[in-house]
Amino acid sequence: MFEIKARCASGRVGKWTIGKHAITTPTLAVVVTPNSRIVSIEDIKKIGAQIIITNAYIMKNSEHAEEIEKKGVHKFYGWNGPIYTDSGTFQMYSQGKFEITPEETLEFQKKIGSDIITPLDLFTLPNDSKQIAREKLKETLIRLKSARENVKDQLLCGPVQGGAFMDLRKKAALEVSKINPDVFAVGGIVPLMEQYRFSKLVDSILTAKMNLDPSKPVHAFGAGHPMIFSLLAAIGVDFFDSAAYAIFARQGRYLTVNGTRTASELHELPCSCPVCSENSARELVGDASLLAKHNLYATFEEIRTVREAIYDGGLWELVEQRIRSHPALLEAYSTLGKYRKFIETNEPVSPGHAFFYLGKESMQRPIVFRVKDKLKQAEFPKTSETFNWLGIKVPLGLKMVYPFGQSVVPKHRKSGTIKPVEAARQIIAYQYGIKLSRAKKLIKRYTEIELSRNTGRLQRISYKGALLGTFRDSDGYFIPTFMFAKDILKYLKGTYVVHVNKDVEQFVREGKNLFSKFVASADERIRVGDEVFVLGSKNEL
Repeated sequence: MFEIKARCASGRVGKWTIGKHAITTPTLAVVVTPNSRIVSIEDIKKIGAQIIITNAYIMKNSEHAEEIEKKGVHKFYGWNGPIYTDSGTFQMYSQGKFEITPEETLEFQKKIGSDIITPLDLFTLPNDSKQIAREKLKETLIRLKSARENVKDQLLCGPVQGGAFMDLRKKAALEVSKINPDVFAVGGIVPLMEQYRFSKLVDSILTAKMNLDPSKPVHAFGAGHPMIFSLLAAIGVDFFDSAAYAIFARQGRYLTVNGTRTASELHELPCSCPVCSENSARELVGDASLLAKHNLYATFEEIRTVREAIYDGGLWELVEQRIRSHPALLEAYSTLGKYRKFIETNEPVSPGHAFFYLGKESMQRPIVFRVKDKLKQAEFPKTSETFNWLGIKVPLGLKMVYPFGQSVVPKHRKSGTIKPVEAARQIIAYQYGIKLSRAKKLIKRYTEIELSRNTGRLQRISYKGALLGTFRDSDGYFIPTFMFAKDILKYLKGTYVVHVNKDVEQFVREGKNLFSKFVASADERIRVGDEVFVLGSKNEL
């Protein structure tokens, strides 16, 4: 089960229940192998890992195979949390060996007690022809269907392949969703990351994400460098895995969120983890174990930073800081423009964090495009007094509404005054996408407006002593009373409306929670955090 606890951009903090265990996402599975322990299991846990991932192909072909089968994978590694097993597809591709069948790897993973099982998919190379990629995808889907029939007691990973062909990526995502695995893993992306082809990486992940069941976590298979975590989380990746911490350490390389450094070239250690606090740059040279520990500390520090940015509502700001560390990341960020309509659907109405303008890249955020669309829908007259927000003319009545009232933008000034009644009309028109002329019929001339003594913000609206609604302090949006909601509903024409199944109507009327599976239909324009109108089978509020 995967429960979403917080959102920002397309990023999600989730609670993923795996058997008896629950982990918080976004997170990273640390790659461990039976033949080499560069960092102890105790240290891996201490540094912050909630889950580890190991390779079925390597285990089955190792000198410890018999011991692993006898003890089980948890006892062998001494790990009491969830363990994810990879089938070994990438290793067989990289080594040019094919010594295990799809059936054998499934049975082996089940026998050793893996918590998440991966079927043996066919790894699609970036330079594979479309015909080869299509054939590999077809076989991968056959294998996944068979795995779904055979894996009942553990969770099943669904690899999403397709190579460099986005139409095949789309088909893969749709077909894999139908098979209904427990986690989706976008595969075939390691070569893209090795070659710094981050734009193609974004294409591959977003094409898959747009066509996958949104209720399941998404794993970017092989993504383990902290410099890409924030960008991938912002486009909807929930899960990463890393062998990079060990591979790079053996090569004498030092991980940072801004890229990879050669340890022997460092004069200072730009990190305050225990390894870097207790050792000099010179002492790290040639010590793969110390480097690997540092690399894990740096990796999990960024994982926690990304999660906090989602909780805090500042994920886009974090992304815009990180993409400046490499030109290929900056280029990848510009690729998001192709997918802005999809990304906007996942963007909360207000993230709980002020809009910080950090440069021209900030103009590409989904909220900027949403603002333009909502202003157009409201049909504000050209005679309305406005202020300038990022080059957009915004009616003065919206100056306290997110993002306008919660922005930090250089040379951004909101001058001028407006009558409270007119401001209330503009907010309702903007919020619900109705024409300003209709909002004037809802908010009559002699409506009473209560303002905050400290900030001057609109707080409550009443008419002839009856409360019509209040304004949210966090973002300036309007919350109508039940009676006034009926009046607003007359002007909506089906927008911002949710219809519930007849079986749960009474429960909803009693104020109980409405779960998504009991929703009969919903307006596609509804976004996370919107005030909506819940209707019964007879279209009554």
